[in-house]
Amino acid sequence: MKLRCKFVINCVAGENIAVPVGKEAGFKGYIRLNETGRDIFELLRKETTREKVISSLQKKYPDGTAEEITESVDDIIGKLASAGFLI
Repeated sequence: MKLRCKFVINCVAGENIAVPVGKEAGFKGYIRLNETGRDIFELLRKETTREKVISSLQKKYPDGTAEEITESVDDIIGKLASAGFLI
């Protein structure tokens, strides 16, 4: 899986904001992200799997439990999939 369209991610007023760009975006708005969400977006820029995303986050956040990380990944991937942002 990967993001269907390109997103520009910037920090605005202390918040991570993802804005879709390009004709294929089909969405006019933005998505607010916490640090974990930003990490997930970065990993989804290229083809990957749920398991690889979880593994990468476990390495980056060793203090997080497997359950917390898996829940965060599943939540964000589920929202992106239901919004049609994943292929």
